[in-house]
Amino acid sequence: MRAAILAGGRLRVEAGLRVRLLDADLLICADGGLRAARRLRIRPHAAVGDFDSASPALVAWARSAGATIVRHAVEKDQTDAELALDYAVSHGARDVEFFGALGGRLDHLLANVALLLRARAKGARLRIVDGAVEAFLAGPRMPLDARPGDLVSLLSLSARSSGVTTRGLKYPLRNAVLREGSTLGISNEAVASGPSVSVRSGDLLIVRRRRRRRRAGLRANV
Repeated sequence: MRAAILAGGRLRVEAGLRVRLLDADLLICADGGLRAARRLRIRPHAAVGDFDSASPALVAWARSAGATIVRHAVEKDQTDAELALDYAVSHGARDVEFFGALGGRLDHLLANVALLLRARAKGARLRIVDGAVEAFLAGPRMPLDARPGDLVSLLSLSARSSGVTTRGLKYPLRNAVLREGSTLGISNEAVASGPSVSVRSGDLLIVRRRRRRRRAGLRANV
């Protein structure tokens, strides 16, 4: 099952976003994510959180649209985003896309990146999506949905990530070790179609940014 989570952070509304959300088997709003859902005219299946960032009228809109409302206390040990992830996994989701997870508060941004590890521990694959940027964990062999010119950065979230090998990137790595705090893997570039990254051990974060294509007939200012 594929789930999508709308959080209350910055949401880049680009072509295909609404379709991507509507295609999810389970659409969950984490608290303030309800604002984005109403703006996009999308009815969520569930809304989870303490709703300190969503007005009573917004919660009432979600309820009237048929959403299951799961209310938590304001003083709690988990963020609304983590609670939404747990809800998705408990309802059978194994592939989860997370929107509105970046921007805003730095502590929330870092906590949302950490949820990539929590999802994997629960047997699910989580992908953070922010317009042209996607962030996810590498696996034994991870094909990248990247085109030549797209930027690809690799960061170790564990003390070390070993056996890192890339294919189709400008600066190749072969059985390399990336250590926590190292910037060695930042700003690589796809130079061929169908690039890939593999890691033998460790928690390796992949951040892929699509490079925007110029429209035909337009020239850049100089």
